[in-house]
Amino acid sequence: MDALRKWAAVWAVGFSLTQPLMAHDASGDPHAAHGMQMDMAGSKGGKDGMGGMNMGAAAAKPAKTPLATGAAFDAKHRLWVAWVEGQHVVVAHSDDRGHTLSPPVTVNAMPEPIYTSAENRPKIAASPDAKTIYVTWSMPLDAPYTGMVRFSRSTDGGATWSVPATVHGDRQPITHRFDSLIVDGQGRVFVTWIDKRDLTLAKKAGKPYDGAAVYFAVSTDGGQTFQPERKVADHTCECCRIALALDSEGRVQAMWRNVFEGQIRDHALAVLPVDAQQPVVPVRATFSGWHMEACPEHGPALAITPDGVRHMAWFSVVNGRADVYYSRLSADGKPIGEPWAFGDTGKPDEQASHAALIGQGKTLWLAWKDFDGDTVRLMLRRSDDEGSHWSAPRTLAQTAGGSDNPQLLDDAGRVYLSWRTQNDGYMLVPVEEAK
Repeated sequence: MDALRKWAAVWAVGFSLTQPLMAHDASGDPHAAHGMQMDMAGSKGGKDGMGGMNMGAAAAKPAKTPLATGAAFDAKHRLWVAWVEGQHVVVAHSDDRGHTLSPPVTVNAMPEPIYTSAENRPKIAASPDAKTIYVTWSMPLDAPYTGMVRFSRSTDGGATWSVPATVHGDRQPITHRFDSLIVDGQGRVFVTWIDKRDLTLAKKAGKPYDGAAVYFAVSTDGGQTFQPERKVADHTCECCRIALALDSEGRVQAMWRNVFEGQIRDHALAVLPVDAQQPVVPVRATFSGWHMEACPEHGPALAITPDGVRHMAWFSVVNGRADVYYSRLSADGKPIGEPWAFGDTGKPDEQASHAALIGQGKTLWLAWKDFDGDTVRLMLRRSDDEGSHWSAPRTLAQTAGGSDNPQLLDDAGRVYLSWRTQNDGYMLVPVEEAK
């Protein structure tokens, strides 16, 4: 079976399941761990007496511990890690580069359901002065595929957390989920998410509308308040994570899987302006021409080098080959070179997915999951010439059980890989020391 047929078979099996597929990706099924499933997320249940939402009888059955984990370093080199326990987001920190973690602290005192797919994990970030820590997550509502984007912050080193707030003003029981979080050099907090308010309006008007939309909100006061949300783009994929990165000018750029005319599921980019008077101008970023009338739940990764070139890692089917690809887009929006299937290790039975990408100056690191039917391996390539040439792939870690998607983290010039597995728990691997 070739790569495309193999991927399609896995996707078809996943789509037929009655459980939310995102629970498989994050709860420990090794065959779902390579991550090419549709997101059928959404839990059913009634409101609890305190205004939250419980998971309902269907979701009350015993479940494996979610593995979806967010991580980030602050400016004082402390590692912050966020994950989900039951109906609570919890946060721990490490001052010895992940060898030990502090006892976890609960973020949301009142329980609420939380999405825990690897594409929709809790996010964590720190202010530039490391005095404030921010966490976001997506909270399911009663109906499938719906949710609210939630936010909390700590101003006392993670000891206590603010009462969670909903970031967006729109409170319809529709899709607001797949949140992403980043803090710029001036301490402004950006949150993006997938939103279906425009689809809802189109349906009411009897008009066609493909996919969903990407929205964002900005806080300029350290997370105390958020400006009214703004739309980035219409017609986006419904359940792929949004990649965020800072460019050399300190601007936040977002990358997402878009729905172009003819149900082409390529990617787009845009700068997210702080000033509400500045327009958001999306540009097409990838050109694979993949026709797919569904969402693969497989978002991109983005890094921006000092010359303004956008370096992108993304999953697609190109010329019949399902793989993870690397490509570049110049500062003025022109493709550089041809997309390259970096997950091609010469072994046809292996499936690459869910890449992470990070850059420092002219150096880039590219990590991804590789699945051979039994074992998930985390692979790494490095480029020292802004993506023109890449090293051979090498293995950073592996597991025969379930696992989260990898993250690459930068701490003052040192790069680490953050990963949680069912068998080994949380690990932080220095990429230059990995064997």
